[in-house]
Amino acid sequence: MAVENGFFSRLQGILRPATLRVAPPEGLRSAGVLVPLRASGGEVTVVLARRTERVPHHKGQICFPGGSRDPCDADLLETALREAGEELGILRQDVQVLGSMDPVLTVTGFCIQPFVSRLSSSAVFRLDDFEMAEVFEAPLSVFGQFDRYRYAESISRGEPHRVYFFDYGPHTVWGATATILRRLAELASRVQIPG
Repeated sequence: MAVENGFFSRLQGILRPATLRVAPPEGLRSAGVLVPLRASGGEVTVVLARRTERVPHHKGQICFPGGSRDPCDADLLETALREAGEELGILRQDVQVLGSMDPVLTVTGFCIQPFVSRLSSSAVFRLDDFEMAEVFEAPLSVFGQFDRYRYAESISRGEPHRVYFFDYGPHTVWGATATILRRLAELASRVQIPG
């Protein structure tokens, strides 16, 4: 566990403060997602979920818990924590927020603020069965295998935009989730991911 503890401490040292506020570009909707990491069996895993086919948007897609900022949310970190509780049943006392990453702009009109966190090893999931079909964990180190990413070129807001795809088991992770994982793996490689 000491190896993982050292990793989380070093990762926290290179992340942006979670309290740093970034205004979204004009015309984009603000959203916050929690990027839960957990020490498991000598490696660091990342918690991902698959949306159901019943939700109005992003049916069946692999995602992090999160969503659009509600008027009652004090900030986007509050949005991410609230959504993690609602979607996956993650309790706030099981979350240690390590910091934030650069926002991800999507072709669908969102500015997503990712908050990297360490999830307690004792945390359990209680899925909202309307929104989430499943939750699973994958080794963070897998997403550092950069040659496994595919991408498609797109134009968003008049600028070239690269949409990433990553196959993991039966799942294809793509879009903002794949971008966040790729960026996180790049950061984590600087502090040596265990596993």
